[in-house]
This record gives sequence, structure tokens and C-alpha cells, in this order.
Amino acid sequence: MTKDEVFINDCVKLAQRGKGHTSPNPMVGCIIEKNYKILGKGYHKRYGDAHAEVNAIKDAKRNRHDLKGAVLYVNLEPCCHFGKTPPCTDLIIEEKISEVIIGMTDPNELVNGNGINKLKEAGIKVRFGILEDKCKELNKFYVKCITEKLPYVTLKIAQSIDGTIALSNYDSRWISGKESRIFVHKLRSEYDSVLIGTNTAKYDDPELTVREVKGRNPMRFVIDKDFKLYKNNLKLFSDPDKAHTYVFTSKKKQAKKTHEGFSAIYLKEKKNRINLKKILRSIYKLNVSSVLVEGGGNLFSQFAEANLFDDLYLIVSPKIIGKGISSFNDFKINSLKKAKELYLLKKITSDNDLILHYKNIKNS
Repeated sequence: MTKDEVFINDCVKLAQRGKGHTSPNPMVGCIIEKNYKILGKGYHKRYGDAHAEVNAIKDAKRNRHDLKGAVLYVNLEPCCHFGKTPPCTDLIIEEKISEVIIGMTDPNELVNGNGINKLKEAGIKVRFGILEDKCKELNKFYVKCITEKLPYVTLKIAQSIDGTIALSNYDSRWISGKESRIFVHKLRSEYDSVLIGTNTAKYDDPELTVREVKGRNPMRFVIDKDFKLYKNNLKLFSDPDKAHTYVFTSKKKQAKKTHEGFSAIYLKEKKNRINLKKILRSIYKLNVSSVLVEGGGNLFSQFAEANLFDDLYLIVSPKIIGKGISSFNDFKINSLKKAKELYLLKKITSDNDLILHYKNIKNS
């Protein structure tokens, strides 16, 4: 690795400390260096708080360092507009930092090159595109939201080795092992929201909260076209976290009524379904950057059919269950050329389970 790559890589590691807390803002880390000596470090800790550059400069000043002539490393282009906080570019210029090294440009149209130009106009040397792919992967939720106006979608599937996610009577507890369930709770803590279908809510009665690790609870979305689930006294509508539950329904009158602590969102149905893209647009409008889809087979099938997911975590448990409900039970094609193609990103061994992380090759 070059010097620039080493420092940008360290910025990425620093930025990850904000995982699960910065959304809808990106994760950003910043390091200020002079003659190979680190003067200050900082990262964006949570939405609404000071940006990484501000925290790094404050850190340097606490240690009484003079920043004139220093080099600032940051994984994302510094902002140049007023939002929740003032522009970072102004502070960088004010501190007479001589050079700024950037991992990736900010796709936000309010920034997108403007931050770089403002620094250059002030006589600061700027280089960007360092470990760009790694920086984009770090902020994949943010990048998709900004560029497509849709949340990032991940399917999470736990299944037996023969592809079954539940028995025919919908019994699915527990197919995966304890360590895999801890992994899923950590995953939940990093996503803004979780989405499930009607049958998963009805038969599993999941909490969809973070309990096995420390972290925030995601918002909970459930598709209930006929608006009947809440009558079953499910945890989603009765537990202490019910204010974070949202129901998508095609029943307009029921959606307009005041409910016991949870919210309903009305969307028209077509061919006995609520359009998934409309659901995702509604979620995006709630300032939600990421969605973890946790079931069931019918919903996974709809996402595959509409090609609306970005990646997939497949947790495979070495159990043979036989006939039951498969992961993509309702996804039907008449030619192998139409099969969904995925790209393997990572393999993780979790006790006796295997966790496979795939990327959706959308243009296949």
C-alpha cells in the first residue's frame, strides 16, 4: 500500500465506529498528519453530530498542534454546504491545512465535486479516488439512497442444507445455530429497518429487535395487505418498541384510523399485491437508508422477480428437513437464462453453519 492508501484505509476503519448510528448520513473517518506524525483523528459518531473533519481538528487542537501545512485524509469528500452542521471545507481552509487526500467524491448533488473545487480555489492541494471501491462499499447504503432515491435492500435467509426455510406448517425455529442468530442481531443493529411479509409476522411472531448484541433497534415494516395482523396481538404491535412498527396495507379506511401505538401506510394493490417499489419509495421517504428483508419465501420471491435487492446473506444450516417452504418458493422461471445470478463476496463459518454473502448481479 502507498502512504495515501494506508491512511485512507485507516480512515475507513475509523469511520466504521459510527456503523448503525450515522444514517441517513454516511460513515466518515478523518486523520490529520504532518511529517508522518498523526496530529488528530475523528469520525462521524451519529446523525446530527459534528462531522469527522471537525472531530479530527478538535482532537488535534486538544493536543495543541498547529495544523498549518498538515495533510488531512478523509474517506469522503468534505461537505461545502450548510446542513445540520456548517461546511467542513470552511474549517479546513481556516486552519491552513495544505493538502487534502480523499477516498471518494460525495454523490450528493449539494457536494459532488464542489467541496473539492472550494478547497482548490483556496490554494489547497487535493487528490481523490484513493481506495475508491473500498470507500464506496463502506457507504453503500448512503450511495444508493443519494443516487437512486431508494433504500439499500439486503435479503437475509436462514435455511437447511436442502433449501427449506420452514416446515409446511410454517415452523422455522430454529433452523440456524446460536452463533448465526447473534450474527443476524448484529446485522439488524447496522440496518435502519427490517421488512417482513404477512405469514412471517403471523406464524413466527418475531420481535425483530436487537437482543443478542449491543445496538439500536431497527424500524419494523410489515406487509399486511388486508390489515388483519394487529388483531392477533403480535409482538410487533404490542411490545415496548411498537412505535417503530409500520404496516403497509391496501385498506385505505383502516390506514387512516388512529392505532394503538403503531403506524399504517396505505398503498394501492394490483393483482392482489402491493407493489414492492412503491413500498421501498415509501420507506425512503421516511429517511430510511437500508432495509433488511427477513422473510418469508413469498416476499423473497417478489424481490427476486422484481430484481429489487442489492445483496443477500444466506445462512445454511447442515440439517435435512425435506418438504417444506423453500427460500424462493414462488419465484418461477421457464428458462435457465432467466435465473438470478449472484456473486459471492464472502464466506463465514458460524459454528456448524455456513454464512454466504452474495451480491446481486442486477444486469445479468
